[in-house]
Amino acid sequence: MSVLAMTLPIPEGKLKALEDHIAEAKKRDDFEDTLRGFGLTHESWHVQSTPLGELLIMVFECDDPLSMLAEFSQSQKELPTWQRSVLKDLLGIDLSEPSPEPPSRVIFDWTDK
Repeated sequence: MSVLAMTLPIPEGKLKALEDHIAEAKKRDDFEDTLRGFGLTHESWHVQSTPLGELLIMVFECDDPLSMLAEFSQSQKELPTWQRSVLKDLLGIDLSEPSPEPPSRVIFDWTDK
């Protein structure tokens, strides 16, 4: 499995709406099946406060995270479509378009064997 981390700034005043959104998304009947359908084995969202504001850190684990994001970006299923719309509204990121920035790169990874 591979891991991809994404960090996005959370605009001031949008954190509560973001928390409400993910709480609502997790209650959906199609939530877990949708994540599995994209090949995800793990996804987590973290909020980090910094002197420059709050950041959303999203972590995805699957066989091919970049392919998973590409599939998510084009999916016409209800949950991904809604998710893209909300994240565009709250964070200003259009996940239906390829990122102009390169993906994060790992500079340290350790696993106890």
